[in-house]
Amino acid sequence: MSNNFQNLDISRLKFIEVNCDFCGSNQFRLVHFVWFLHRWFRFVRCLTCSLIYQNPQLDEPSRRHIYETIDYWEHKKINSSQHLLNYHSYTDDEVAIKKTNEIRVKSICSRLKPKDRVLDVGCANGALVKALNRAGLRAKGMDISASMIAEGKKKNLNLIQANFESEWPFDERFDAITCYACLSNFSNASMVFKQIRKHLLPGGYFFFNFGDSQRLVSRILGSRLYLFRPTATLIYSKALIEKYCQNSGLEILEMKTDVQFIPLARFAGFLRIPGLLKIIKSLDLEHLNWKMKLLTGYTSCAVNKDLSQ
Repeated sequence: MSNNFQNLDISRLKFIEVNCDFCGSNQFRLVHFVWFLHRWFRFVRCLTCSLIYQNPQLDEPSRRHIYETIDYWEHKKINSSQHLLNYHSYTDDEVAIKKTNEIRVKSICSRLKPKDRVLDVGCANGALVKALNRAGLRAKGMDISASMIAEGKKKNLNLIQANFESEWPFDERFDAITCYACLSNFSNASMVFKQIRKHLLPGGYFFFNFGDSQRLVSRILGSRLYLFRPTATLIYSKALIEKYCQNSGLEILEMKTDVQFIPLARFAGFLRIPGLLKIIKSLDLEHLNWKMKLLTGYTSCAVNKDLSQ
């Protein structure tokens, strides 16, 4: 990984009180609290629309800082007892990421034509962008992490560093927009959906996935669900995602249980079972991954249904 990655500085993390992103209500009840980074993170449920969100919430500069750290991308290298923030090792996950992208590219290409233009939101170092280009599409990516964008540009990929949760820094429109493993990281998903609609051509597709806090397995896991972590600010249900899409002029065409290749070490880290992670390391099984249905979430396709634009 890049030498540009920083070490996490907990003193830089600031918190703000927020209202519900979906309906604006400030009425909520506490549903979960989890221990990360030497403090409790609270997750509440809106009493008006049922969106679960982090409150108080890491502010935008704090989340931006986390996305530039080795702690977020390469937990195995920091020699820390801190719970895994996201990736046990993004570098070691390369095979699993490639296999998962093969599944996603097949689904995306089934609805697009060769040379259609695609934007990948939350592209990291551009692994999906590269796979889409190889499949005959014209893809570019956008991510908030300047360090990951720098990694991708070393591979001559067309990537942009920008904050998704404000006006996007271009006017270009696309035949499709993708957004995988990102929706829960947005504190202002309403703005993101607005920008997606704005930058999709009429009849263009939005491909995405999300974790659903209301699925049976999610409820069983409770606060151990992988979504409850410092950078996860919004946690949805299927019904709420449908409403976000509807409010943005997007019509859901397909929603099915997500399928991914998951590295064993990351799985143990998600469940916050440090003893299991130590066993995996001792047996040299950190690179092991397997294909699994994520019964905690969905993969979806929506269309910009307004053909009059």
